[in-house]
Amino acid sequence: MKKEGICRICGNYGKLTFEHVPPQSAFNSNPVLFQKSVHLHDKKSYLYGKKIRSNQGAGGYYLCKSCNNLTGSYYGDSYKKFAYIGMMALTNRIWASKIITFEYAIQPLNILKQILAMFMAIDTSDQLLNLEGLANFILDKDSKDLPVGLRIFMYHTVTKQVRNGWGMTRTEKGYHHLGEITFPPFGVVYALNSEPTRNDFYEITDFKNFSFNQTVQARLSIPFLTPKTYIPGLYN
Repeated sequence: MKKEGICRICGNYGKLTFEHVPPQSAFNSNPVLFQKSVHLHDKKSYLYGKKIRSNQGAGGYYLCKSCNNLTGSYYGDSYKKFAYIGMMALTNRIWASKIITFEYAIQPLNILKQILAMFMAIDTSDQLLNLEGLANFILDKDSKDLPVGLRIFMYHTVTKQVRNGWGMTRTEKGYHHLGEITFPPFGVVYALNSEPTRNDFYEITDFKNFSFNQTVQARLSIPFLTPKTYIPGLYN
């Protein structure tokens, strides 16, 4: 099955292919239930409070075949390995620990670009599509020119609640323009021209400084959080 529309990365109109968010190989191969904005906020809609079942896993018809194949071939395997490492660290964590520390060989730039491709895929506002330089940063495997003002963070989670969204929220720190994807073992968050909602996120923006396919031994201390609602940025 194919649908037509605007590819969320290159911006070209044409046939769209199903994009798994996160990649299918990163524990995303089973059916999931999820909610969109209309299910959460539009009380006048008959869809309010309901959920959608995706038998293919979390994702949707977001990308053209070219962008889907390119990002998958460049970055998908690196993210899959990272997810498996993260799941192992999560499984072996000390019970009730708020910080999970592990050390392993990762490919930082590849991982960052896969995460950003995921964010672009789910962003129906076109905010990221219109962010100058972001699509090129993703599609050019060697680019290190991440747009200024865009920061990326992550946390560990075991929640079964798929939380893929973007928007604006307000905390005691002020207004936040952000997006979030939650799928065990990780939740990933971007903040655009604003501060993140928490100070204890693990920031991976500096992953941009590595080279494509460069493997490094990294020691990561990532917080364990449980999302409070389907609204991005809030946790128990």
